[in-house]
Amino acid sequence: MKIITCAYIALSLYTSIIYPSETLEEEYTPAYCSMLEDAYGKNMMSEGGADGICHMFSDISLDNKVALDIGSGLGGVAFYLAERHSMQITGLEINPWMVAESEKRTQDALKGKINFVFNTNNGSLPFSDNHFDVIYSKGVLTHLESKEELFNECYRLLKDDGLLVITDWLSSDIGKWGSHMGKLIELEHLSIYPESEKDYVSCLEKSRFKIVSVRDDSTLYRDYNMGIAESLRTARLELLTGHEDRAAMQASIEGYESIAKAIEVGELRVIRFVAKKGNL
Repeated sequence: MKIITCAYIALSLYTSIIYPSETLEEEYTPAYCSMLEDAYGKNMMSEGGADGICHMFSDISLDNKVALDIGSGLGGVAFYLAERHSMQITGLEINPWMVAESEKRTQDALKGKINFVFNTNNGSLPFSDNHFDVIYSKGVLTHLESKEELFNECYRLLKDDGLLVITDWLSSDIGKWGSHMGKLIELEHLSIYPESEKDYVSCLEKSRFKIVSVRDDSTLYRDYNMGIAESLRTARLELLTGHEDRAAMQASIEGYESIAKAIEVGELRVIRFVAKKGNL
C-alpha cells in the first residue's frame, strides 16, 4: 500500500490502496524511495521510524507471533519487528516493485521469517482462515474509502483472540477535513478520506471486532513531522544546487510543517486502534 507520495513527501506516503498499480510503479522509483528514507530512516516509510514502531506496539506482546503487515512498503516495520521479537511476518503490498525490493533487502538472518506478497483485492486476501496472531497497519488505511471488506478479511484471517493493530490518520470533523488538510489535498490531488473516531470504531465493530483500546498519538506525530521538517531544512536544502530540486525540497518541508499544524489545531488526529477477534 502506498505511503504518502507526490511532490510532497509527507502526505504522499500511504495511497497505494486507491491508485492503479501502473501509477504506483511510475511514482515509486528508487530515487523517490531514497527521499522517503532520508526523512524516515533506512527501509522506513512512515513518521517516527523505529521510535514510531516501538510506540505503536508499546503495550502489545509480540514475541514469536505470526503477523500480517498491511501496506508493508519497503519492509521497514516487518524487518524491525521480526528481528527484535522473533516474529514470522508476511508483508502485503499493492505495488509489485516494492514487493521485489523488500525481498531483495531482506537480510539473510531474516529469510525464512519474512515474506512479501503482492495483492490488489482487499476483499480476498490470499491466506487461510485463523492464520495470524496479529494483523497490523501503520498509516495506510486513511487512503481506503471503504474499510469494511478489508476488516472482514482481517477477522477471518486472525486466530481466536488475535489482535488487529492500526495507526491511522483521522479527521476531527465527520465527513470532512479542515482547511489545512483541505488545502494540502487540493494542491497535491490526494485521495485521503476523512473519517471520525466514532465511524472507525463502528466499522470495526460491524466486522465483529471487539475494541480493546483507542489511543490518541496526535501530539507525538506532530513532533515527528516538525522534527522531519527541521532535519530536512538543516541537512538537505543546502546540498541541492538545482532550482527545481530546491523548490521540491522546500515544498516537502512546508508539507511536513503543514501536517504538524493540522494536528496542532485539531484538524488531523493520529489514532491507534487495538481490536480483538473473539470475546473480551
